[in-house]
Amino acid sequence: MIVQATAIPLAIYPWSSTSRIVHWLTHHQGKVSTLLKGALRPKSPFLGEYELFSTSELLYFAKPAKTLYTGKECALLHRRETFRTNWRAMQTASYITSLFNRTTPEEAHQPELFVLCEELLDLAEEYGQHPQYLLWAEFRFCEYHGHAPSLGHCVLCASDKELRFCAGQGGVVCMQCARARKLPILECPPDVLAILRAWQKARQPGPVVNTRLTARQLTALNAIAGTFMMYHFHLHPEYRNAALAAA
Repeated sequence: MIVQATAIPLAIYPWSSTSRIVHWLTHHQGKVSTLLKGALRPKSPFLGEYELFSTSELLYFAKPAKTLYTGKECALLHRRETFRTNWRAMQTASYITSLFNRTTPEEAHQPELFVLCEELLDLAEEYGQHPQYLLWAEFRFCEYHGHAPSLGHCVLCASDKELRFCAGQGGVVCMQCARARKLPILECPPDVLAILRAWQKARQPGPVVNTRLTARQLTALNAIAGTFMMYHFHLHPEYRNAALAAA
């Protein structure tokens, strides 16, 4: 059966000197993997029609009980040219696609996830060079997966005094609860907590990237967000660290 899909490449790997394996996030079929035979040959129907961070129309042969499908052809729909010249934004886009690749199961039908991925990549063209955008994108990703951190009051006793951040509890905890339960916590000063709360509510990244931060605030924000993402999504930090180092 031939399947037609609007798709974003999440990762591309060599299969041979001319063929490639591509993991795609598709609009209606979820995450699928295809073998593009002869993708690098001069007359290949795939040549120039797919690339990281782009959106393509993909045709592939789907067979029951197989997880690696054979690509038939594809056509580039939206290249997102910014990532070719803005390497800081490109590193952010790389982190976003790796985040979707590592957390999305094969063939899970999630059209809203595809829409979110496209939205975050589109916005990364304009805002991806700012480190604040990466944190905002993580908030959106967490919200979609039902893992948005609880930042209002202590998740254990509802106190709003002496709050710290605990990834294992999914948000802020008070010092009394942290001591009583010997919880691993991160410092979350009132100004940093106020920024996190404002960014979590922001529907667009413009106000977020325009937030003026001190070095102390940015360090605290990255520590909190990075610890939360690694705890709840079991991510390795290398892609995130690379994106932040480039921004």
